Amino acid sequence: MQFASARFPAAIERSRVVGDFVMTETRYGGGAVLPTHWHEQACIVVVLQGTFGERYGSRDRTGEPGMLVLRPEGEPHSDSFGGDGGRCLNVELSSEWLTRVRAWSPALMKSDSFSGNAFPLLGRRLREELAHPDDASPLAVESLVLSILANGVRASSRSVAQPPPWLVRARELIHEERTTRITLSRIAAAVGVHPVHLAASFRRFFGQTMAAYVRQLRIEHACRALAGSDLPLADVALLAGFSDQSHLCRLFKRAMRTTPAGYRAANRAH
Repeated sequence: MQFASARFPAAIERSRVVGDFVMTETRYGGGAVLPTHWHEQACIVVVLQGTFGERYGSRDRTGEPGMLVLRPEGEPHSDSFGGDGGRCLNVELSSEWLTRVRAWSPALMKSDSFSGNAFPLLGRRLREELAHPDDASPLAVESLVLSILANGVRASSRSVAQPPPWLVRARELIHEERTTRITLSRIAAAVGVHPVHLAASFRRFFGQTMAAYVRQLRIEHACRALAGSDLPLADVALLAGFSDQSHLCRLFKRAMRTTPAGYRAANRAH
């Protein structure tokens, strides 16, 4: 079964045309099963809530919050959601726009999925553009989509060369200690390498500096706390690893284009 633009086998929360893109937020009930179908337009899917199993072609993947799925046009797939259901943001790319991009990059020529690094944050910012559009939204959405595709191409090329075990352990330590005071020298000592070597290897394999990675993890932590609790902003800041509320507000607005209070209000209203 083929679905035209802005049509999905799900309840539609909201949908809007933004420049060359159609942005649609969909909701799936607990235990929802979607039979094999495909979409007319290539699409970036941001998993907002819930987990699901997906069969695409002869392969399987598990969708989880924060993941971004890059889906080429016409790709057959079927989905099965868990008991809590889920929500996704679907950003469909016009054929004309995608043709222009493919002239210089193999964007969305094959299905792929990504989580970690910059992807969850980019997905949240796309949702903010859908929730709070303005005159600059077409430019902002195009910029975010290009960033996602560029990060995807780089991540795919890096995956050919796997990071060494000590670097994987370093990233695990960063996740475990993301809300504490993390230093390059301490992580380097824990995995037995020189700090300069750690910094260069981290950027090479993961596409960003360790400091940028830590900031993204903390912003993600704050997003979850803001959407899922009534904690005061000062407490959210400390729990997420920021020095104080003003530090949280400054970096949060830079990353998310909205204030922590505005983000909480938008998620609660929804």
